[in-house]
Amino acid sequence: MYDSRDLIESYHNPAFISTFLVVIAIALQYTGSHRQRLLREYGVDPSTLKEKLLSIIRAKLLDIVSLASLEAVQTCVLLGTYYLYHGNPGLAWPVCGCGLRLAQALNLHRRVPSSNSLDSEMQRKYETRKRCWWAIYEIETFCSMSYGYPLSIKDADCDVELLDPLVRTAHSPASFSSTHQCPTTLLSYKYLMSRLSILIKDTLTDLYGIGSCRATGGVSDRSENFNLRNLIHKVSTLDARLKDWKSEIPYLLCLDKVNSQATYSSVEEMDRDIGAKGPGFENHIYQLQALTLELAYQNTRILVHRPLLTYKMIPNDSSDTDQTQDPFQRSLQTCREAALSTSSIGSTPIFSLAADTYAVTFIGIHTFTAGVMLCILASIESLTVHSHASKMGLHQLLQMQMQLKSTSRSVLAAQGLEVLQRLIKLVLDKEMKEMFTPGVSVNSDIGTMPGISGVPVQDQVCTKSIPGIDDLLEGGMFNYVHDPAMSQALCDFDQGKSSSSLPMLKLS
Repeated sequence: MYDSRDLIESYHNPAFISTFLVVIAIALQYTGSHRQRLLREYGVDPSTLKEKLLSIIRAKLLDIVSLASLEAVQTCVLLGTYYLYHGNPGLAWPVCGCGLRLAQALNLHRRVPSSNSLDSEMQRKYETRKRCWWAIYEIETFCSMSYGYPLSIKDADCDVELLDPLVRTAHSPASFSSTHQCPTTLLSYKYLMSRLSILIKDTLTDLYGIGSCRATGGVSDRSENFNLRNLIHKVSTLDARLKDWKSEIPYLLCLDKVNSQATYSSVEEMDRDIGAKGPGFENHIYQLQALTLELAYQNTRILVHRPLLTYKMIPNDSSDTDQTQDPFQRSLQTCREAALSTSSIGSTPIFSLAADTYAVTFIGIHTFTAGVMLCILASIESLTVHSHASKMGLHQLLQMQMQLKSTSRSVLAAQGLEVLQRLIKLVLDKEMKEMFTPGVSVNSDIGTMPGISGVPVQDQVCTKSIPGIDDLLEGGMFNYVHDPAMSQALCDFDQGKSSSSLPMLKLS
């Protein structure tokens, strides 16, 4: 197939061969030194082969799209994801858009009538269609979250079921809500990511107004109808949904519970294990999936709570409200914990191996987001214990970004490291000015606030509703103002990131 001059035209199923070629091209991007040496023994240069395969797909993309097949959709999704993860989101977006239009034309977003009565072969084909649709849904949501692109999928127009992680086993769950109670499979990860993508999409619509002209109460809505109480309720509701999602993650996919001993002792050992299979390799995949789920969870916590960071509460004299009843402080604390939890992931054994996989850019984007958040928090909390904790987290994130950059597999990882270094310099410059400014005092009591004790960050996550918030909201027991320190920090760091092509962290 590789030697054929008219590769796509000469094959009886051009869409299938296009999907196959994109898979090979992506694999070549992450080929280690051992496998590269094996390829060269056969007279094949991995980099040249990868570029040739991608150029073939690009040249024939319109012909592939015109086939309007399931394989054509898969080609668009894979190619668009490749461009997204390798520094070209402007190209990834329209390519994924082609896949979305094809999927809708094929009714992949619609439930098959009487799907429960299908025979095994038809059920397998239906599950393949569902996997393709949810892959599109996930990448569409990820693009919108990371780069602010508009959402193009209307949930009201979709009734396809979620993935069935047990489709290859004899016993399927009675309902999708009970899937997490069944044995974990390698498809459980995709089921969980699909559910999280729905939650993220709702967050983008309800809180940020992306994809909905009627969205109110989000940070993008500054009209007279802006309702802060409504915004707080939405954040609380989405936060509760996120905690429910977290509770459904099975044991094998929890990063803090899976076997801490990595399957491979080094990247070189992993690269030499050609044709890997069996329980040991599956455990390696579970660890990679657990790492990705944890990053996605912490990133979503920041996404849900950051709209409230630009406000601060001013209690009335008649109300005796403590800090646990302050929704703005609660959101700030949640964002801090999420960013610090992300920074602690670099110490896990699987992280060093993940840097040489297709997950490297996903990791890079999420660590960059956590880094920007810690820079902002360190800036507004200068000369405090909280600021020290944020800077320690930043140090860990920089080490993670350096490790990701050293693999040379991700352009975004290198860009993220450069931008974070610039932002950290802004933090330190501001702190230096305050240190040499007469009359500036340090709040020594801030060290007694939650999150600064010796308790691990992951153990400090609040899992219950904060008491008293609903009473405060309904009774009108508090006033609020925009936080000038946070607003100034956002302005400073937006300018610090302005020259980069990295994902945006929109907080204002």
